[in-house]
Amino acid sequence: MNNPNLHIVFLTPGFAVSEEDSTTIPALQVFLKSIRNALPKSKLTIITFQFPFIKKTYGWHGMEVISLNGQNKRLKKLQTWRKATKTLQRIHKKQPIDVIHSFWIGECSRIGQRFAKKHHVTHVVTVMGQDALEKNSHTKYLSQTNSKIVTLSANHQEQLFKTCNLKSIVIPWHLDTHAFPPIQEKTIDILGVGSLNPIKNYDDFIDIISAVAKTQKNLSVRIIGEGFLENELETKIKNLQLANTITLQGKLSRPEVLAKMAQANILLHTSVYESFGFVFLEALYSGMQIVSYPVGLAESSEHWYVSNDKIDLIEACKELLSKSEIEKKRIQLGSETETINAYLSLYHA
Repeated sequence: MNNPNLHIVFLTPGFAVSEEDSTTIPALQVFLKSIRNALPKSKLTIITFQFPFIKKTYGWHGMEVISLNGQNKRLKKLQTWRKATKTLQRIHKKQPIDVIHSFWIGECSRIGQRFAKKHHVTHVVTVMGQDALEKNSHTKYLSQTNSKIVTLSANHQEQLFKTCNLKSIVIPWHLDTHAFPPIQEKTIDILGVGSLNPIKNYDDFIDIISAVAKTQKNLSVRIIGEGFLENELETKIKNLQLANTITLQGKLSRPEVLAKMAQANILLHTSVYESFGFVFLEALYSGMQIVSYPVGLAESSEHWYVSNDKIDLIEACKELLSKSEIEKKRIQLGSETETINAYLSLYHA
């Protein structure tokens, strides 16, 4: 019989600074709220290693968050790890830990595996993103162990095995559908959402918009996100005379992002890599069409055009924009029940 009174400790490099912080790892926030609802009698503790840049303990939707304030500083790394180990020992002594759930293959999985082995507790590791792209020094701490490793999509699972020779099971993320505003009239033709970094590949995004704009007059395009490539992308937009077409919106809160999605027609996603692509779930549930490269959980369907060829993405955008009669309707992939039950089975195994 499943134990409804588990003590689960979640280890993560970063976490929301408060309940009002909607932008720090949204998928993790949605997941943890669902776990809280599924295990109302369990004690759930979150230890965050690097962010927020404060050293304190605070409450978050019925869970205790312990911030170690590592601040992503290399010189503080070992000190932060020692703090994490001591914190685990302290809370384990106060109330024995049943499960350690680490996020990312990195410092959290390393500390989590060491503690789990010493105290004979269950260790679950969710591989979150680019940690599957390169074999790192932390990988060896998971090899030949009983850790239960989770990837987010079939592409992600394949990449992890190819890179690190680690087997995993796939458990996708899910949405909190209550967070979505009503679908609105299409006032944004094409939307891009994601950090302004090389992985998100906004160079291709802008090239595609430049080609589409030649035949589509009065095109309305928005890019939501911030990052160190902002000035470079802004310059490219100006050089291609797209300043009246593409607007860089900067960083928005998650409710603001979902509001833009409710008004948008197409999500153009030119990222060269995704472990999952939480934005895909959000876009489909907001009634958007998707045009993307084959990354994360991308799969061609009536509402999703997938191709490796940039020319194909240009033509897909043109075709979708010409079909003004397409009505926006919500598409939901997966469910909260499926995701949470899959994790609960690992916790209780």
